[in-house]
Amino acid sequence: MRETRLSSTSDQPSLECKQPSPRIERQFGRQAFGEDPEGYHLARPEYPEWVFETLRSRCGLRPNIAAFEIGAGTGKATRRLLALGADPLTVIEPDRRLADFLRANNASKSLRIIVDPFEEAVLDEGAFELGVSATAFHWL
Repeated sequence: MRETRLSSTSDQPSLECKQPSPRIERQFGRQAFGEDPEGYHLARPEYPEWVFETLRSRCGLRPNIAAFEIGAGTGKATRRLLALGADPLTVIEPDRRLADFLRANNASKSLRIIVDPFEEAVLDEGAFELGVSATAFHWL
């Protein structure tokens, strides 16, 4: 654990905060949501349409674009990326339970799922025109 001590020049006692190391937090976050993939999926809102409009208008999302998605989770963004033509779409998801849920609910032949943390995933250099991470980038 990382320990932070904040001292004061007044008569107030010093404040002591203990936080888990970022490595523990990251590993916890990469696995916590897989306990109940269906419940997690149902509880999460869809991404707003402006996100995908921005990906189309400013980032080049179009039919037949080779794309990858970091931390696909249950596939909230994945489904929209596929619907908008990402092909192939390679998703990298570190939690096997979430990857299995994603696979079971997305039968697209354009979808390739890699079960690994992004930092360890083997991706072909120069194979992609677009990379996306909807709400998982903070776990890297």
